[in-house]
Amino acid sequence: MSLGANVRVAVDALGGDGSLATNLEGCRLALAADAQLELQVFGPAALIEPLLASWSASRRARVRLFDAADALPSDAGPAAALRHGRESSMGLALQALTEDGADAVVSGGSTGALMVLARHLLGTWPGIDRPALMGSLPTLQGSCWMLDLGANIHVDARRLHEFARLGRTAVQTLNRREPKIGLLNIGTEPGKGPDVVREAARLISADPDLDFHGFIEADQVFAGAIDLIVCDGFSGNVLLKSAEGAVRLMFAEIGRRFGGSLCGWMARPRLRRLRDSLDPARHNGAALLGVRGVVIKSHGGASASGLAQALGLAAREAREGLSRAMEAQFWALD
Repeated sequence: MSLGANVRVAVDALGGDGSLATNLEGCRLALAADAQLELQVFGPAALIEPLLASWSASRRARVRLFDAADALPSDAGPAAALRHGRESSMGLALQALTEDGADAVVSGGSTGALMVLARHLLGTWPGIDRPALMGSLPTLQGSCWMLDLGANIHVDARRLHEFARLGRTAVQTLNRREPKIGLLNIGTEPGKGPDVVREAARLISADPDLDFHGFIEADQVFAGAIDLIVCDGFSGNVLLKSAEGAVRLMFAEIGRRFGGSLCGWMARPRLRRLRDSLDPARHNGAALLGVRGVVIKSHGGASASGLAQALGLAAREAREGLSRAMEAQFWALD
């Protein structure tokens, strides 16, 4: 699929903590930003149709609505997802990849439910048992990628090595360059950290296809020297949400201390650009790597602009042919 090609993204309109109106506004923003984007929206048609009434005819024409009244709760576990998820808005959106011509799926629903339903409905590549979530973080050099961001809380060394290979092929496909890989740890010295992390370092460093640069501490992630950070889902999720909280704290303090001053008024344009560059919404969206298809997990509490960013990421990965390219490259490493 060429970079400017039409692309269809299925949207779980009931996923996440936001209102249906917020999710639909995110869809509108995504359509406004990408003239070649089409959306398949899964949610209660009777509630969604009035929200679309104020849209321009050209944007409404790029939306196909699928009635889905049921939503999986945010705390839905794997067992509940398998029992009740197939006919939910999330399950129907996932099935659109194989039944309704969708090129990608976006959901802000339960991470555990999304992973188990994607594995069950779409399948995984041979040898992949636990898909991982990979997303981006802002750095001094632009951005870096990190996985896992919450799909796998408990992992062994072999799984961390697998994450490094999955992430390497994804970053190589999207950025057209070989990523420098770091393993998240509490220190950079070879003897630091738990056994599982030190054994993972041995496996990754012994892999000739991976450009491994050793351990990286959490405060070094944002320097931008490393392109791909590998960690378990617990550590990755904590780091991601800590970064988001730190950004909010920083701008709240700037506003409190300088909001009414002459210095604050003079610096407002630059502060606005800084805020926009660090806004978590600009980095929303994590790819579920390892499943057969492009599946993007949006932050459960994403704003409309955050959901629009996740939809844009889904469109980009579909146009790049990420899933097919990764599958071919991943097994070429063996």
